[in-house]
Amino acid sequence: MSKRKLDELMAADHETVRELRGQLSLLERRLQKARSKEAIVIDAVDAVLRDNLPVLRAPAIPRAQKKKALSEIAILHLSDHQLGKVTDSFDSTVAEARVMQCIDKTCQITDMRRVNASINEVHVYLGGDMVEGEDIFPGQPHEIEASVFDQACLIGPRIYSSAILALLGKFDKVVVCCVPGNHGRNSKHAAKRTNWDQVLYHSLRAWLGNRLEGRLDFVIADRFWIVDNVLGHGNLLVHGHQIRGGFAGFPWYGAAKKAWGWIDSIKAPWESLWFGHFHTPAMMTLGLRRAYANGTIESDNEYAREELAACGTPCQRLAFYDKKHGMIADHLLNLT
Repeated sequence: MSKRKLDELMAADHETVRELRGQLSLLERRLQKARSKEAIVIDAVDAVLRDNLPVLRAPAIPRAQKKKALSEIAILHLSDHQLGKVTDSFDSTVAEARVMQCIDKTCQITDMRRVNASINEVHVYLGGDMVEGEDIFPGQPHEIEASVFDQACLIGPRIYSSAILALLGKFDKVVVCCVPGNHGRNSKHAAKRTNWDQVLYHSLRAWLGNRLEGRLDFVIADRFWIVDNVLGHGNLLVHGHQIRGGFAGFPWYGAAKKAWGWIDSIKAPWESLWFGHFHTPAMMTLGLRRAYANGTIESDNEYAREELAACGTPCQRLAFYDKKHGMIADHLLNLT
């Protein structure tokens, strides 16, 4: 390469370098100018905030609030015990054990709920068919182990007085609401008040006497129904044999039809229908109302097995109410 050519290339490189340096200087000036504008904005905002913001103080840490105990009432639905009945797995001794198992489970669940609520009262619904009559169907006397007199006047009062006294060991007050069932009827043609369930209820009240006045209330129906007011919520208690149907299982349509009729024909206000009779625990919603069907403490039933091909686990219902919501907990007490 000639010396002339080399000088030309060097001159071109110097020109390129000068241009790059000029562009770099321009960019630096622009960046400095932008930084100056940003600083001016930041300084202005700081000045406004510093001169106009109120003095803020963090609030004191709140004290830990002591939990206020809610107030609840327990409801134990006992029905369809048929104390004198005897089958391969059921008799009055088994019945007594299962009744007391209901009481034990009621107390256990109540103790767990008492962590957050005050529960000083329990309502016990004796829902009928507590005894097993002697003339309900042909051959029935051969399927009972004790006369209906002994069931209503001796065996029943002994079992249920023990149950109520056990509840009084856990609750300040017990309210017992009683309605008759169809298995306590003296006969199909007897007066409705001639019912051995009613004899049992009056005998039980006499057994307990007046020693528990103020802590124990008895409400024994003189008709087929009672409305129990629980913290402003009405529970309509019947036995359930008034409900027709059930040819294809539990009588959903029959129960709804009766409930809708009782809304108007029973003037005392109620929200929930409680019944037994069908030995099948169930719950159904009827608009703004609900119906609760109870189970039984029987473990086998030859009639149900033969005629209905039905069987079930012995169980009873325990619920809890509060003033604001009505029923807030519903438990099935499975019995073995």
